[in-house]
Amino acid sequence: MRVFRSQHPKLLNYRWAFAIAALIAAPTVTLADTIVQNSGVPGFPGTFNFIGYNSSNVAFGQPVASQFLEFGGRFHPDGANGNLAFGSNTTVTATQNGVTVNVPYSNSIPDPNLFAARIAYNPSLLGSWNLTVSNPSYSNTLSINTATINPNIGVPPFITGITISGTSDQKTTPTISWTAPAYNPPGGYSQATRLFIVDLNTPDKQVIWRADLNSSQTNYVIPSQANLSTTGHYGVVIRDDFRVAGNATTGASSHSFFDFRPTAIAQFEGPVYVPVSSANAVGDTVYSFQIAVTHGQSYNLDPAAALGYIFSIGDSGPNFASVKLPDLGMNHPYGLYVWNGTSFVHVADLLANTLYDFGPGGVSKFMVLGIDESLGLDPDNSTAFVTQVTFTGDGVFTGTMTAITAVPEPSTWAMMILGFAGVGFLAYRRRNQPALRVV
Repeated sequence: MRVFRSQHPKLLNYRWAFAIAALIAAPTVTLADTIVQNSGVPGFPGTFNFIGYNSSNVAFGQPVASQFLEFGGRFHPDGANGNLAFGSNTTVTATQNGVTVNVPYSNSIPDPNLFAARIAYNPSLLGSWNLTVSNPSYSNTLSINTATINPNIGVPPFITGITISGTSDQKTTPTISWTAPAYNPPGGYSQATRLFIVDLNTPDKQVIWRADLNSSQTNYVIPSQANLSTTGHYGVVIRDDFRVAGNATTGASSHSFFDFRPTAIAQFEGPVYVPVSSANAVGDTVYSFQIAVTHGQSYNLDPAAALGYIFSIGDSGPNFASVKLPDLGMNHPYGLYVWNGTSFVHVADLLANTLYDFGPGGVSKFMVLGIDESLGLDPDNSTAFVTQVTFTGDGVFTGTMTAITAVPEPSTWAMMILGFAGVGFLAYRRRNQPALRVV
């Protein structure tokens, strides 16, 4: 018969001590010890590979329209959402056809864990990128391939006719509206619309808000959660995608850029039409519109200007019938000039908020001078100076405005005076009228 004896109390105490010591000495096992891709979340693919197209906007650093390739993915530690420390210490490289590209951490508030690279369009790089993801604090190196791009996917149409509207107490929660073009995505692809709000006052132009919209939606109210400031300068990017169903793993996207300042809201009654801005050959900022207009209806056009600006109807469309200029608090009128076919001629010293009728037939081009340099209006800000115009008939306004930012050399004054109806121009200049460069 076997007899079981109880163990000595001191032996039990020693065993507990060893067990506790072993627990203390054992390395801490964290949940996030490997790197994984962020997949399975609608709209947030593990990897992506797109052809992109930009409209121009100098406020975004986009002086000309461009075509590009954008690729990357969203990666984070297993079991965790990732954070700034993970992203900044993680290296992602993309390789294809002997080309290696560093994919930087592009984390933003609405798009966490994002690593994205953008390069100039290259037809030989439409295939799959191999992404290698590593971080010295994690045990694995992740290797994953993106989808390939269909070279015949086509260009998604750009959003046009964007407006900003709201009352004086809605400056930080304005309504953005636009014209939605007809969509015809290729077989196997769907259309999707994304809207981003960008803080243009930050050095890296930080994305602060994102909205995923229905393709049929043509307006959006910026919520208070976006935390806009009344003194801020913001960009709006409306992106149209042709993408495969589900996650946006591959496709094409067109990016329409617009910028505004909340102070532009309610300068005049009604919505403010915001242009696409680009730079011409000599560096002047040119604002371009595409607006369906109706005779007798007022339209608030919102280019920026430093010293003045030139309005033109473009290649077609109705002439300008009238103009009204905003009140900037200046103690003198604006100088208004019209194009007579060969030069600009002074026609009026126009006070703010005063309607000027161009007369029968209207004009195809006019110029406004006299904006005080001390106001510091930024020529790259498309909502610093709201101008109200009407048109002589119905049609599509595809005109431009060119910001005037430089004073001509003294030797050019004589030639300019000949084109500006001498007496009126000289009288206006005596009121410290800034000069212009017309290209």
